[in-house]
Amino acid sequence: MDTPSDFDGALDALYAAFSRYPLAAKTDVCDHCVSDEQVRATRAAPLRMLTASALGPYAGHALSTWGDLDEFKHFLPRLLELLILEELDGFFHAESLMGRVGVSWRGWSQAEQEAIIATVGAWWRHTLNHYPRDVDVMMMIEIIADSLELDLAPYLAGWEANTTEAAARHMAWLMHDFTVSTGHGAEWYTLLDNWISGPAPAAILERAFFSASSPEVAQELSNALETHRIWSRH
Repeated sequence: MDTPSDFDGALDALYAAFSRYPLAAKTDVCDHCVSDEQVRATRAAPLRMLTASALGPYAGHALSTWGDLDEFKHFLPRLLELLILEELDGFFHAESLMGRVGVSWRGWSQAEQEAIIATVGAWWRHTLNHYPRDVDVMMMIEIIADSLELDLAPYLAGWEANTTEAAARHMAWLMHDFTVSTGHGAEWYTLLDNWISGPAPAAILERAFFSASSPEVAQELSNALETHRIWSRH
């Protein structure tokens, strides 16, 4: 289970690891894509006080038509914090931003890599403990296993150990979304396919069913259990 100290500690370590990238006085942008006003907004406050509205345009243009890798690393801790807090639109920005991290992060310093891993772990636990989420569990799994190429098994084990109703509702949701994932054929997808067809999802769903907070949630979990039973027969 995530705790405020777990979440805050991961973020503090992330900011510390990337503090060696001060914001340059000038940035290279495509004048047709990025306005002077948008650039000024990213420099109008200290990093940890920048809002989602100030950083949203940068998130959409980073490393393509706005700035270099050092500038991306400067803003990355705040971008991740805003994504986790659901202040920056995760549906539009999470996969693209983490895809840009995934391109080169294994060549970054050890401290930077460790900070990314710790933050993603805190993000995963925070996701499981809150439902619904803008960045759903399937998108999180794709960030972890596809974009960052991390071993998915420990994250699935964390899901199995999570006893919150939110974690079970994420599982119920995944029962209906899993087959539309884009990861077919990937090693991590095979791992997930085998796990989701095994006993763990039923255990997660059944545990929450008997203590459901409402009849509607109980029905949601029951429907997912039936879906899982059908999958398990094949």
